[in-house]
Amino acid sequence: MKVIGLSTWMIAPLLGAAIPLGALNDSPVFRVAVAIIFLGVMAFFHELGHFLAGKKFGVFVHEFGLGFGPSLVSFKLGETRYSLRLFPLGGFVRFAGEAGGGLSREDSAVPVERHFYSQPALAKSVIVAAGPVMNLFLAAFLFFLVFSVTGLDRTTPFIGHVLPGKPAAAAGMLPGDRIVQVEGQTIKNWEDMVSIVRRRPGLPTRFVVERDGQELELVITPESANGVGVIGVQSRLERSRMHPIEGIVTAFKETVYVVTFWVKGLVETVSGKARPEVTGPVGIGQILGEAASAGISPFLYLLGAISANLGLINLLPIPALDGSRLLFAAIEGVRGKPVDPEKENFIHLIGFAILMALFVIITYRDIMRLIM
Repeated sequence: MKVIGLSTWMIAPLLGAAIPLGALNDSPVFRVAVAIIFLGVMAFFHELGHFLAGKKFGVFVHEFGLGFGPSLVSFKLGETRYSLRLFPLGGFVRFAGEAGGGLSREDSAVPVERHFYSQPALAKSVIVAAGPVMNLFLAAFLFFLVFSVTGLDRTTPFIGHVLPGKPAAAAGMLPGDRIVQVEGQTIKNWEDMVSIVRRRPGLPTRFVVERDGQELELVITPESANGVGVIGVQSRLERSRMHPIEGIVTAFKETVYVVTFWVKGLVETVSGKARPEVTGPVGIGQILGEAASAGISPFLYLLGAISANLGLINLLPIPALDGSRLLFAAIEGVRGKPVDPEKENFIHLIGFAILMALFVIITYRDIMRLIM
């Protein structure tokens, strides 16, 4: 059984956006429903990883379930039953012999060599790790959609908007101007200009801009905003899409970035340098709604970050999560024999109860924060 939680410090910064998603309105109930749906999809892929790896090693699967609680819909295909449960906040793959120890009547009908606990430690580790790994691949796929399908709005050296009453407007800069040089330095992208201006609050700065095919020189004195120079302009954004090959490479790099960001946040939290901020489906729905209002690209990016987050959280050595099962498999590998299955399952049961209690507390806090 997997329980979904989300720490906001584990989410990488959102990327640019455009296309509004009107379907995600401001209704808190609707946003929570959307969050539950997408978290359910991520749970499905997570459990699919366990399922496929288990099948690969020949482990018998009694049931592949999405959610927990009473079964709403179920059917049997081959040797496995597939079900949709009432509470779609997780999922499970019920392997034969997973509980170890005394076998149920259901497990007794399955050859021992096809029981989960009959597998060697390495096979168990692969089966357990396959869930989080599937979430990371899902994250990479969603990032690929952002980079190569929906595209990103990127800044350009063209002026998109000039704020009235600011230094750029006073100097005669107009929307559509292309910044060619600042203080004699050639400007290749928007960030080049920003970097120079930030260092020159209160200092007259020479700009060369191209307007209607002609180059004009403007002298602008950046004003200070908390000690940083600004002139009051915004870039003209252009939607760009990467070549599919480049998009795939960049998507995997972005996944590595999200993982690194997550690990850094975890280390800072454990060391006391950062305070953990945890949220559940209500808070996630709020975050998704805000991302969707910005556009399809940040929405997909956030889904990718959440998927990676889900996989990484499950790798933590917390009872009832995959990381704990990996730890027991590692202990088995070192000892040469498994931990008593009954003791291990008791530990997982206690961990699951604690996680459920934490889930209720987090959800209550998110609701109170939303209505206050």
